[in-house]
Amino acid sequence: MTADFRIGRKSHSKRNVQHPPPQHLLKPSECSLTHRAIIEHALADHQARIPAHFQQAFLDFQYQQQHFFLRRINYIAQLVFLVYFFADYFIMPDMYYESAFLRVGCVAASLLACFYLFKYKKDVRLLDMILPVSTACSMALWVFLLLQSSSPWVNSYIYASVIFVLIANLCIQIRFKAALYSTVFIALFAAIGVQQLMHLEEAIVFYLTFFPILLFSLYISWNSALNGRRHFLRSLLDDWNLHSFKNMAHTDELTQLFNRRQFVDVAERRIHEWPTPASTCLLMFDVDYFKKINDTYGHDIGDRVLQVIADTTRKEMRQKDVLARFGGEEFIALLSETSIHDGLLIAERIRERIQNECLTLKDKTLSFTVSVGVAELKSHKQDLDELVKHADIALYRAKENGRNCVVRYDPSMNAQNKPAQSKHKKPLSAAKRPNPLRETASRP
Repeated sequence: MTADFRIGRKSHSKRNVQHPPPQHLLKPSECSLTHRAIIEHALADHQARIPAHFQQAFLDFQYQQQHFFLRRINYIAQLVFLVYFFADYFIMPDMYYESAFLRVGCVAASLLACFYLFKYKKDVRLLDMILPVSTACSMALWVFLLLQSSSPWVNSYIYASVIFVLIANLCIQIRFKAALYSTVFIALFAAIGVQQLMHLEEAIVFYLTFFPILLFSLYISWNSALNGRRHFLRSLLDDWNLHSFKNMAHTDELTQLFNRRQFVDVAERRIHEWPTPASTCLLMFDVDYFKKINDTYGHDIGDRVLQVIADTTRKEMRQKDVLARFGGEEFIALLSETSIHDGLLIAERIRERIQNECLTLKDKTLSFTVSVGVAELKSHKQDLDELVKHADIALYRAKENGRNCVVRYDPSMNAQNKPAQSKHKKPLSAAKRPNPLRETASRP
């Protein structure tokens, strides 16, 4: 049983190496309603034209999707062209040496070009052109051999030219123009051979066979390129939806900050990154007299107050800090690699910035303040519940001290923290379980 498990694990790891997890096609800044409308408009287009903004993403996507296929199909096509030397040996024995020399030389040059381009070039448009170009060149060499041969079978052997058309067209993945141009040259070379080798009646029969296959393969090539563009656009739309769902899952809709569940998830990982160059601090703050603001001015004004506080605090955060709306009018911030002295300075700066903010109403301006509690993570043995509890006790003491101030947690506060303790009877791990009705109670 253990051996089976190990074998399964090894095979799973091999699959992961061969097929790496897909990368996001959209940057977070591109997940806007405007970009979604652009993608949907492109999908509705009959030709599925790729918007200019996403052209490079399309090429990168196609490279990831197609470069293995393009490499293999190029090698297979060169092998097929080489194997047809044996057909030349039986049908055109007088061109035995010329066929061997030209085919081997052409295949060797094509393989070297394939090896270099696939190894050093990442432009999928260039890689997609290798096979059509090499096929057209091979067609020209093959027609040259037919015209130089005196075999009576060459006028029938020229029907094999449809193979060149199929190889050139059915393997096009990115741009239809490559198939169109290669088909024109292949048809031109075939017409030169037919003119020299066939009578009028035989040529008509040839063209009645050749052109339907040519048009059919062109249609398949066009459809393949079209489906490739549509697949990319659908992938863009799926990626946009994925970003939106993730954003909805861990973002507070009103303030666009992390919600409580996401904060707990990120903060728990951060506080266990030990040792750290400096200590970690936790700030907890909420709006003073927020209930009075709601009762006096309405909940819409209260929402605007929360948005202003969120925007103001966000500007004071570093990239590695974790800021969230913890519930109701309460906010929380985890400051990694921050000493308690620096944490207090940051908290005071946030308090002053918010104090200087105001909302302009119809006949007056509304100012508001916050109270801040600060706690320090001193040991890796502490958990997030304990750290939040300490910051909450300090915040309660700031309320008792008259509000609009910053208070640092001190162990001596534990004796007077009963009201604050009642708020955290349940552990923070409960925030990870989906419960949309749960909200932190508003402070007086």
